[in-house]
Amino acid sequence: MSYKFLICITAHNPLQRFDPLLAVLDGYWGLPGHKDIYIWIDHDHRQDKETLESLLEPYIDEINLEVVVAPPELTGYTLTWAHKPFLKTAIQSHHYDFYIYTENDMLFRPTHFHYWLKYKDKLKELNLEPGFCRYEALGGLRVPFDNHRRWSLTRATPNVWGEMDFKVRTYLTPHDEFVGFAALGNPYMGMMILDQEMANEYITTNSFDPVKSFEMTKFRCWPIADRSSMGIAFENLLPEQDHRRVVPLVRVGDTIEIAWCGLIEHLDTRYSEEMHLRGEELLDTEEFIVP
Repeated sequence: MSYKFLICITAHNPLQRFDPLLAVLDGYWGLPGHKDIYIWIDHDHRQDKETLESLLEPYIDEINLEVVVAPPELTGYTLTWAHKPFLKTAIQSHHYDFYIYTENDMLFRPTHFHYWLKYKDKLKELNLEPGFCRYEALGGLRVPFDNHRRWSLTRATPNVWGEMDFKVRTYLTPHDEFVGFAALGNPYMGMMILDQEMANEYITTNSFDPVKSFEMTKFRCWPIADRSSMGIAFENLLPEQDHRRVVPLVRVGDTIEIAWCGLIEHLDTRYSEEMHLRGEELLDTEEFIVP
């Protein structure tokens, strides 16, 4: 089946990190259908627009790709909100099937989309949405740096935020390809994907506002860049819910792991390297879920 995708990307100083951006575009290339891709660059590097378009010419010839210079007032991390007025207009037009926002170093592949598409409506019945766990590839490990804990599926994981513990909620699906889904402590993905129904909800919520969205993350205190990709993860929660995003679990021998389709790569190693320099033991995605 062929779909229509609107994909919004933000890229600060785009020529400095061109290779990750190119890899990200390669990932979106394989999505099934028509893709309109818009890349917002910061105003301070507006002189790079022509060079960037020249480098991206093969994509511009094959798909609708446009480089947009953000307004000068959207500097630093506020660049991540530059696409919002455009996104809102597109959502209200009902022109697309799916709306994606991503940072310029998050590698979203067709396998991620097909998993998300297959389970989005099933999970909506539980007020959930398919999510992803970010990792960085360092030293042969896939380091889940956003959720760098040994998360227990049966009891609270201690000292997650200061002295606060966190209880992972699980949703069992024993007759499915996955043994279940889990809502990890940190639902941040560096991206969001919405269908039309989810998008209609998103643009009416506090999560769509750069200031009011801060209240939605509660004790996590997400900075403004992180809040740009929160979507409806914190909206209209049930009493027992902390957020809506869940990741798929599979059994591998005697262990439980996140399925490959639920892992998404951050094309950098800086967070993992910082943990290593602090002397922290680096965990792999194969070992950070504890049954």
